Amino acid sequence: MTDVPRSPVDFFESYVPAHIARLGGVFAGRSSQGAIAFDVKTKGSWSLRLRAGAIEVEQGVAADALLRITLEPADFEPVLVAGAERLGEEAGLERQLVAVRALVLEDDRVAMLREAKGSLGIRIAGASAEHYLTVSLGAEAPTGPVDCELGCALEDLFALQSGAKNPFELMMDGKVKITGNAQLAMVLGAALG
Repeated sequence: MTDVPRSPVDFFESYVPAHIARLGGVFAGRSSQGAIAFDVKTKGSWSLRLRAGAIEVEQGVAADALLRITLEPADFEPVLVAGAERLGEEAGLERQLVAVRALVLEDDRVAMLREAKGSLGIRIAGASAEHYLTVSLGAEAPTGPVDCELGCALEDLFALQSGAKNPFELMMDGKVKITGNAQLAMVLGAALG
């Protein structure tokens, strides 16, 4: 059994700060230029940021969010908890989920995210169900259809997020499909990759 909690409250308020603290000096003295917000519908929302190397978690979606990741409660465990479990305790910054790496983006990548607009839907084929999450640029939740949609298997999403696979390689192999404004997906990939 793993120590990754199944509850969004425990995951964001206890597990994530402890996990990031285990990364040690990789964040020493660093501060993020904006928050990364997670909105687990009907369960709550949390914003993560670094301040002088320490993670801060606040409830709600921070006004300065670079990204807002929205998902249904039923998708929380199969996507976020399972992703954290796959990383294990020993993974360095280069293998962390995109949201953790986004806390330490360079100025040019932050500017790229702040200048772009839109939302990306990610349709994920799991072993027994399909999962969906939305990544919005900025703090606002999308009010209409997403601008771009990416479809892939859960295993391929984990490979992309951890950096084990290149998005272009997976696209060429037909394992990632993009519809809509593909340039938005490219901007996100360039900024967060």
